[in-house]
Amino acid sequence: MLHRFTRSWAYVSLLVVATCLHPAAPAQGQAPVKQWDKVIGGSSQDQLWAVQPTRDGGYILGGMSYSPISGDKTQGSQGDSDYWVVKYSASGTKQWDRTFGGSAGDDLRALQQTPDGGYLLGGNSLSPISGDKTQGSQGNADFWVVKIDASGAKQWDKRFGGLGNEQLYAVQNTSDGGYMLGGYSSSNANGDRTQPTQGAADYWVVKLDATGAKQWDKRFGGSDNDVLTTLKPAAGGGYVLGGYSYSPISGDQTQPRRGGSDYWLIKIDAGGNKQWDKRFGGAQYNDMWALQLTSDGGYLLAGNSDSPVGGDKTQAGQGYEDYWVVKLDASGTKQWDKTYGGRDKDMLTAVQQTPDGGYLLGGTSRSWVSGTKTQANQGAEDYWVVKIDANGGQQWDLTLGGNNADNLTDLQQTSDGGYLLGGYSHSGVNADKTQPSLGGQDFWLVKLSGSATTATTAPLAPRHLQLHPNPAQERITLRLADAPRGRLRLRLHDATGRVVLTRSFVHGGAQESVELGPQPAGLYLVRVEGPTGYLATQRLVVE
Repeated sequence: MLHRFTRSWAYVSLLVVATCLHPAAPAQGQAPVKQWDKVIGGSSQDQLWAVQPTRDGGYILGGMSYSPISGDKTQGSQGDSDYWVVKYSASGTKQWDRTFGGSAGDDLRALQQTPDGGYLLGGNSLSPISGDKTQGSQGNADFWVVKIDASGAKQWDKRFGGLGNEQLYAVQNTSDGGYMLGGYSSSNANGDRTQPTQGAADYWVVKLDATGAKQWDKRFGGSDNDVLTTLKPAAGGGYVLGGYSYSPISGDQTQPRRGGSDYWLIKIDAGGNKQWDKRFGGAQYNDMWALQLTSDGGYLLAGNSDSPVGGDKTQAGQGYEDYWVVKLDASGTKQWDKTYGGRDKDMLTAVQQTPDGGYLLGGTSRSWVSGTKTQANQGAEDYWVVKIDANGGQQWDLTLGGNNADNLTDLQQTSDGGYLLGGYSHSGVNADKTQPSLGGQDFWLVKLSGSATTATTAPLAPRHLQLHPNPAQERITLRLADAPRGRLRLRLHDATGRVVLTRSFVHGGAQESVELGPQPAGLYLVRVEGPTGYLATQRLVVE
């Protein structure tokens, strides 16, 4: 058995600002307020694992479902559990839902909008050829990806695996129009695996072309268990792979073990060749579940730790398990780490950088008011979001839930400056939950307003400019609160300072939508110029 492999709930122009050299004490900002919540589900168990804003201003939800036709589910179950995706418009109206699966268990864990306006769904499958699955299982669970068009119609599906067990956690578009899949594998060189295992389980990444045909696969690991949970395109090209490792120095693992498990970050080039690896941990268990490319070209690693002060951990644990974030520069050198939590168990699953240069952390909490947690739980487990500034100082935290278990799995910033929280809920109408349960578990969305928090560091732009989404793909929305009305010009600079795109538009309101077209993944600078010397800049990550 693989220990702790499953979740328990389941950056040409830069500003130099003097205040950055002398950080102020953290500001105590006001938390946002809940605007609405929504329950989506069928009559059985439904778990949401991924939320993404879409180019039309709406959003798409993805997860797994055991439900038959019932509630919000309009297509029957194919087998045990199925992929289930639900599309909503910008106004919050459901547009469609689709179910994909075979005769056994299929569990969606990731999704990505694709350049053609469709979506790539990724997860794990135990199913043979049956239902929507056109390729048989290679062994135990395999990676399974399903490509659908903008209306949810299936275009193709592909299975990748070996004779052992494979679990997919991440999918990304690539600059050549293909896709990158990431997870872990316990298989040897068999099936779709071309390299022998280094230990019990390894990081495994698979590169596909635009049609889903495999181009290459790479294994990274040491002599024990190594679990990839997240991957992102890196500034300048290539990818960063994140997860956790139990391995000592061995194989691809170049740094000694700190505790039982440690955060493990690997940088690879566009061809899958390892460039460096970094390890961070304390004396006990430290599991990374989320990774954010930061506006300064670095990385924020986020997950859970039950370690005391020691190793790379500079703050004591608050309880049984805490949120732990580690900030790195572009070369992978640690800059700071911070611990957040109450006296019980707090499990971090999602992170996003916010327009003020800080971060929003999200996960699930069992803790009462204690430690850094300022609000009591509503039930056994609740959504817990923590807003921190650019230096890790806590600004506010918010607990949301009903009278039972409510587990946050993903979060996104919205175009109005607020936040959309997604996960799954067992609760009925109670406390923050205003709609009844449709089954044993349902998708649960919570929309928060924008925050009145004042940042403790100066913004990146000389004028107010917010980009949504960020990271983005081919389209962004600009929020230009103080821009003059009239014609403005946008220039997009790549990491070398080269102008790769120019757009002109007439600004007539608070926000504008701009088409970027396909750009290579990496870090960019958005520069908006206008009359009377108006200038606003902001960094953008393109996936």
